[in-house]
Amino acid sequence: MSQMLQLDALVMAMACLSTTQTDLGGGLVVPPSLENASTSSCPVSALSGLTTRMQSLSKEIASFKEQIGSLQEQLVDLRRAGGPPLTALTSPNALGSRLPLNFDSLDIDPQLLAAVGAPVAPTTPVNCVKQQHGVVLIRPSLNVEPFFVFCDQKVRGGGWTKVVNRNDGKEDFSRKWADYKIGFGPLTTEFFIGLDKLHQITSSDNYELLVELQNRKQELRYALYDHFSIGSESEQYRLNVLGKYQGDAADALRQHTGKKFSTQDRDNDESEQNCAALQSGAFWYGSSCNLSNPFGLYQRHLERDVDGFKGILWRGFLDGPKGSLKIVRMMVRPRGS
Repeated sequence: MSQMLQLDALVMAMACLSTTQTDLGGGLVVPPSLENASTSSCPVSALSGLTTRMQSLSKEIASFKEQIGSLQEQLVDLRRAGGPPLTALTSPNALGSRLPLNFDSLDIDPQLLAAVGAPVAPTTPVNCVKQQHGVVLIRPSLNVEPFFVFCDQKVRGGGWTKVVNRNDGKEDFSRKWADYKIGFGPLTTEFFIGLDKLHQITSSDNYELLVELQNRKQELRYALYDHFSIGSESEQYRLNVLGKYQGDAADALRQHTGKKFSTQDRDNDESEQNCAALQSGAFWYGSSCNLSNPFGLYQRHLERDVDGFKGILWRGFLDGPKGSLKIVRMMVRPRGS
């Protein structure tokens, strides 16, 4: 059925609804031309056909959401390689343009559609609270474009947006500023969400930060901060806020508070040395490079330990200068969730 025929059917159904009563509520009044129409002029098939079509479109939308999730990894790779942006995947209106009928262009009252059993399209969630476990499209605030994140609903009550995941060393974290700005790695494996997105998330509400760490002896520890926020790129993504600490991994971020983010090609630290280049990583380094280095080199069990504080380190749990942690996960969630 063409879009024009579908639109005609929808208009007919709306007209049929109007002929059954003189006041539909909410300020909707029967047009004068239809005042004398009888209910017999409104075939039941018009309404049932509308409902069937709405249900069909709901299934198609769900299918498109799954396709978008699977293509998200390709989007990250293309951006990193400098390829053309996939606007069809990132634009919130692109999904509707690929469907047989775009409800947004019809400007129909959602309550009226609900009255005939039609599903109302959900809005994009602002965070991971009460969302599914896995890849989800969110929009932290109205002035930013939606983007995909990995929602963790299995740790400490759920609602977490995962921002860092390291567990096998397949993703290289010794990268330049441009990569750390937009993020890198597939959301379902090792990745960093990107400083731009992390700023957009943590500046949209009051967020807490959870850091989970595991060493080679399978000891799992955590650090929880009840407030966490970073600045924008114009502020060099400064670690602006770090709240009260609790946990058993040690308060290893405290000395990084107030520091600007540094990469090998953007030396923003307070040291005479380039800490990011020296430690083969990137972080909010200060005057001393030899503190925490969670974005350092991943070292597998059978490799010889790299010296010089280059590994994945967390001050108070694994200090260095040799060795590397096995797992690092960093997640944020709105406070009080």
